[in-house]
Amino acid sequence: MIPQLVESNQTPDYRVPRRLVANAIWAALVMRPRSFAHDSQWALEGLYPPLRLLGKENIPYQSPCLVACNHYSRPGFDAWWIAMAISAAVAANRAPEADSEIQWVMTGAWTFPESRWKRHYITPLTRWAFRRVARAYGFVSMPPMPPSPEEVEERAAAVLRTVRLARHAAKTGGMIGLAPEGQDNPEGLGHLPSGVGRFIALLVQAGLPVLPSGVVEHDGRLQVSFGPVFTPQIPSRKSLQDDQVAPQVMAAIARQIS
Repeated sequence: MIPQLVESNQTPDYRVPRRLVANAIWAALVMRPRSFAHDSQWALEGLYPPLRLLGKENIPYQSPCLVACNHYSRPGFDAWWIAMAISAAVAANRAPEADSEIQWVMTGAWTFPESRWKRHYITPLTRWAFRRVARAYGFVSMPPMPPSPEEVEERAAAVLRTVRLARHAAKTGGMIGLAPEGQDNPEGLGHLPSGVGRFIALLVQAGLPVLPSGVVEHDGRLQVSFGPVFTPQIPSRKSLQDDQVAPQVMAAIARQIS
């Protein structure tokens, strides 16, 4: 289970600075490059109580990695705080000369299975907006889960782009970020979409070991925890990778939120 805000009179103040929001919106509209590591640190400066960081010694000082984390949100806490908390913590503990940016794999749109009018109006709007956010921050926009049949080609293209970025990151000491669940799971880690294990295997084979991380709310504070970097065992048969690779990664993430 995800630890909740209990036994504390404090409540984290999850508010992104207005100036940061305005600057990020403008960058997305004109698709001007922007540093997510810088913006994340800026946002976290105003967080009260401040972020609690565990396992910072596990953050690679300058070597490449695949940052794998849980996906969680609730009313009053949006999932982008997970990416910001991890990005800020990583950037603060990397070598000055190292690449401090995490290139996150993000959803390409919000979907609303329970609301037809939201699917008709809001989903296209978020698809348009998220595409621009991804370009501004150098992220990879991936079609949302559960997968839609008409988005198969787009998803394949996003996977190939991520693999190319992983190969480049392996050579330059870069980082890619991924929430394997691909959707909110307020009661802990959920079931993984089909193909996630094979996707992770491709990124590991491209040269990225896994840095497991978990973000939770505990005792009235936002907490991010990092485990030791490891390389999952990958079976040679692709048909076995979903069943064998994904559980290794999710088990490592689960240890960071327990």
